[in-house]
Formats: sequence, C-alpha cells, structure tokens
Amino acid sequence: MVMFTIPAGKADDGLKQTILSVYFHDHSSGSPDSTVRAVVGFPGKLWNLTQFGTLFVSDDPLTEGPDPESAPVGRGQGIFVTTSLDGVNTHVSLSIVFTNGAYNGSTIQVQGNSDQMKAVREYGVVSGTGKFRYASGYVTFENFSFNSSISYAVIRCNISIHHY
Repeated sequence: MVMFTIPAGKADDGLKQTILSVYFHDHSSGSPDSTVRAVVGFPGKLWNLTQFGTLFVSDDPLTEGPDPESAPVGRGQGIFVTTSLDGVNTHVSLSIVFTNGAYNGSTIQVQGNSDQMKAVREYGVVSGTGKFRYASGYVTFENFSFNSSISYAVIRCNISIHHY
C-alpha cells in the first residue's frame, strides 16, 4: 500500500463563499402538474411520505422569492426515500440546477438524512459544478407555506457553501 501526504494550503486558497436563498414550489397532489411523485413502495402499503421504503422523485421549480411568479432561477431535481421504520426520516439526494442568471448551467449536489417533520431540515452539500465546482457546505429547508387543499408547499432553501 502506498500513501501520499499533500500539504494543506491556506484556508483561503482561492475558495469563495456563497450564501443564497431560493424557493422550491412543491406540487404533490398526484395530478398531471405534480412536481413530486411516489414511484415505488412496498406492495400492499400506501405510498406516502411516512411509509417506510416509499421512493419519490421530484422536479420542483425554483424561484428568487416565495411567489410562484417571481423570477425563475432553476429546478430542484432528485430523489428521496422514507428510510426509518417509524416514517420520520428521509434520505435525500438532490441537484439544485440553475437555469437563469449568473449561475446558469451550474449545480449544487445535496445529500443527507433528516427528520422530515422538523420545521427546519439540514442536509450536506457534497459537490457542485460550473460556478460551484468542488462545493461543500450545507443547506436548510424550511416550510414557508403549505396549502393542504391542493398539496402545494413553498419551501425556502438556504444555501451556504464554499467553492472555487
């Protein structure tokens, strides 16, 4: 076995810090315009957010503000699965894909496991592309508003990352 040691550079070795807030518009009603869908679960069980083993895909529009008519900035595309037997925790693997403005074509990769019932959920940023190459940091998701009659949620995503 060969081991290499590479001396660490200065903490500010060209790293930038970016702090952003974007808003996910999450439609989960099951209608044709839904942006979140259950795609698989255990046979004979109801596929929902609290059923262990249910896998969802999402493709949520992202905007600068909470109003769905505010400026679009990208998409939140990924998968999440209910991973705890009690239905509380989900594992998330998500790409924040920027499609507008200064970050057009760049992505931030989010991954982690957390209690989906908490008002604020935190996940790690594990990578990025484009303007966010080699990103690391964290994101928090917090429910901004929810309309249960049409299963529509607005979720604020606070992003804090370091990148080159």
